[in-house]
Amino acid sequence: MLGRKKTKEQRIEPRWKIDQFLAIYDEDQATFLGRVEDLSENGMCVLSTETIPVGNHVKLAVEIIQDDGGVKTFFLRCRSLWAQAEGDGRHHKIGFQFSGISQTEAGRIRRLIEHQRSRAARHPAGPAP
Repeated sequence: MLGRKKTKEQRIEPRWKIDQFLAIYDEDQATFLGRVEDLSENGMCVLSTETIPVGNHVKLAVEIIQDDGGVKTFFLRCRSLWAQAEGDGRHHKIGFQFSGISQTEAGRIRRLIEHQRSRAARHPAGPAP
């Protein structure tokens, strides 16, 4: 590959594949973005029918369906780091890095990761922030 450098892995924390449905909404635009594919303490990958320009700062709402059928929502400020079109042309993967999240939000993210670990989640392959 002449003239191309392989991008070096930049993640500090491992990503965990999410096997429960976590809906993501762009609070600023009041639109449904998609679902979380994988998650780390520093960021996440979202599968979406929408696109977010790289470098944009957004406020995302994360909806978690509880075992009792209830829904819990929390909000995260993120910056889009990358976007990649999927093979069908209708979907995109978007890598987000969390920015300025509170201790409470960080705790929620850690609990989601622990939940995945307890369910023997596997590390995904592919790009992510």
